[in-house]
Amino acid sequence: MAVSQERISVHSLADLKNTTDDALPTYLNSLGFKQSHTLTDTRLALGYSAFAICSATFYWDYKFGFENTKQYTTIAVIIYTILNSILTFWIWGVEKGTVYIGTSKTTGEKIQIQSKTEKHVPKYCLTVTTTDKNGRKKRKIVKKEFKDWFDAKGHFHTKPFQRMLAGSVDAIGRADPKNAVKEGEKEKVVVEDKRSMDEKWASLLAESAGVEENGASTATPSKGGKKRGKKA
Repeated sequence: MAVSQERISVHSLADLKNTTDDALPTYLNSLGFKQSHTLTDTRLALGYSAFAICSATFYWDYKFGFENTKQYTTIAVIIYTILNSILTFWIWGVEKGTVYIGTSKTTGEKIQIQSKTEKHVPKYCLTVTTTDKNGRKKRKIVKKEFKDWFDAKGHFHTKPFQRMLAGSVDAIGRADPKNAVKEGEKEKVVVEDKRSMDEKWASLLAESAGVEENGASTATPSKGGKKRGKKA
């Protein structure tokens, strides 16, 4: 079982969530999902644009002075405010905690996963939305405790995390059937019979004769049989 060498604080929900969020795309991409970076690229573009406006305003003010550039500074402040407002809306109104968007290369299913944690509750909360080729959407809520894939020392265990996802989400389970163990299902335990062939034959003959392996008869005595009295 793969175990992360890095240790995090098991008392920090932010660290638990961020570490798990980082592991999720790596796992899904390894299953043949093609990740879409549109949301992330848009957020980065808005953030870098706002930063560029701030840098340009500082340069103008330093190079030409405030009085000579105050009109440009006013325009820059307005643009920065608009960009920052759009960025805030994008994060809270569009992304909504989305950590992964991808499409299966084999089935064509599209999957979107949003994650969050509740205050003081050590559970990983996922909202998984899948869309098939015909455009039919299916949404599922998954809530699992972080201790299922983090040990007491703060190490991340890969296998339990993968089984959790594959067993909870059908689209992931189809891509990774080996880990798709549904919750509540138990693995069948096969007990190996280590007896020799002679012992098996002896047991079979004893059962057919109505005699146990220890030599005691299991046959039911007939009601009409006579009891032999003891001699004085």
